[in-house]
Amino acid sequence: MMKYIIPILLILVFTGTVKAQDQAQYNHYISNQGILNPAYNGTRDIISGLIVHRNQWLGMENAPMNEAINVHGPIEDTNLGVGAIITNDRIGFTNTFEFMGAASYKLQIDRSKFLSLGLQLGVTSKVYDGTKAITINPGDPVYQGKETNFGFNAGVGAYFYAKDYFAGFSIPRLFNPQFDQAEEQFKNTFNYKNLHAYWYGGYVFDWGEVKVKPTALIRTVVGAPLTFDVSANVLLVEQLWLGLSYRSISEVVFLSEYIINRQFTVRYSFDYSISPLNTYGKYGTHEIGIQFDFSFNKRPGMRSIRYF
Repeated sequence: MMKYIIPILLILVFTGTVKAQDQAQYNHYISNQGILNPAYNGTRDIISGLIVHRNQWLGMENAPMNEAINVHGPIEDTNLGVGAIITNDRIGFTNTFEFMGAASYKLQIDRSKFLSLGLQLGVTSKVYDGTKAITINPGDPVYQGKETNFGFNAGVGAYFYAKDYFAGFSIPRLFNPQFDQAEEQFKNTFNYKNLHAYWYGGYVFDWGEVKVKPTALIRTVVGAPLTFDVSANVLLVEQLWLGLSYRSISEVVFLSEYIINRQFTVRYSFDYSISPLNTYGKYGTHEIGIQFDFSFNKRPGMRSIRYF
């Protein structure tokens, strides 16, 4: 019994620092901005897509697993952009599936600086399967079946970018479907104390013959400790980025990115926990993603190089 209880307690402790991790975290957050921030959708000069899979704390039973798909692009001859985001998050015996449609409006501040404002709307399905729980009292009705909740959700964001630097702010989800044990059902509620806000930015500069991209992301929730990621990536050769990241919940992350060509990029990262959680999730966290870029114009792929 203890081999199940201790990992579950550790999950509750460490995810509790970010208000019960009900929003997935990704290592390549700068490359995954369309998932993180609706204002990013449509800001690239192309049709862009992303598929991400993340296995967290491999080796621990019922550890979190996340998948996401994001496709977005500009509407030609306008300042508008549109996108679609599909996410599927599993942790323990809860599974959350979400579909969001995003729209952005881009303002040109000067020749090379832009501000994009974004909104996303969609639906969330949350399934709570109590039959998977290991309990002291097998007759507890809370754990006798499945509960499913469908709810509306929305998010907002802002994104400022220039040629070599960028900054963003977003609240991807304004509503939170949570299981009410007293009433034995899900409720889709708005509570400002549970809003996850993301503040992030980065800068690309030349250092000798290589390019360096330092970035940072801060997560804030009212009443919860602030958490952050700081990263640095280096373009060692024309097609290979390597980097390291530190997450304040005691994780060190190795980052890699390989640009196959102007249409396809693959990314892989590995988290290593330096907390007691490593005893149970001993094989670390693995995240892999692929990005594709294309255009309906005669010239395929990216018309301008963007490092974020």
